[in-house]
Amino acid sequence: MTTKSLQELSELCRSEKLAYKKCCNYVSETSNEDLRCALGNLANGHKQRYEALRVYLDKN
Repeated sequence: MTTKSLQELSELCRSEKLAYKKCCNYVSETSNEDLRCALGNLANGHKQRYEALRVYLDKN
């Protein structure tokens, strides 16, 4: 894998982590249950992608 590819994957990983943190923050700031549920689902997706990228990057 090229250095450029690894850099791009690392940036994607950082972006997923930031998106996860933002979703979690929004969940804690809203009282609307439907919105909390939707944001929680989004947060979980970002967390899963972040963890998958970390595992992949740790192997390379």
